[in-house]
Amino acid sequence: MKSLNIALLKWWVQVTCIVFASVVANELGWWQALWNADITKISMGILAVFVVTTMLTGYISKNYQDKKAQLLSNYVWFSSEAMITLGMIGTVAGFLLMLGSAFSNLDVTNIANVQSAIADMAIGMSTALSTTLIGLICSVLIKAQMVILENSWDGSATEVQE
Repeated sequence: MKSLNIALLKWWVQVTCIVFASVVANELGWWQALWNADITKISMGILAVFVVTTMLTGYISKNYQDKKAQLLSNYVWFSSEAMITLGMIGTVAGFLLMLGSAFSNLDVTNIANVQSAIADMAIGMSTALSTTLIGLICSVLIKAQMVILENSWDGSATEVQE
């Protein structure tokens, strides 16, 4: 009889859905829009942490019976919180970009000067919002992976007849 790792299968279904959503986002031009919106590129760091953490969750799912693998789940939970924190750092950085230079040398009688100030503020605001959004989405996806994984630990292996 073969033993079927249900935790790994559940993780694989989640990863497949995430990859599909990523391909759709690429087709809609969202990745390019994110790249352009975040001038600090903190959101790219959050995405990198997300990918590494997802792979770690897959490793834990595959080796669910190993206590060492289960102990790694603490690092996954920490990473999910770190993604939110990085998103908030990006928010603060975006607001600093928005407010730091927008009002210096502002001449309200010059329309071009006011338009330039508004454009600078928009760049900072797009950075603030995009990093927050990516941090929250990635954190929720990692937490969903971990909740499903930890709920699967009770009966992760089932017997499959050939």
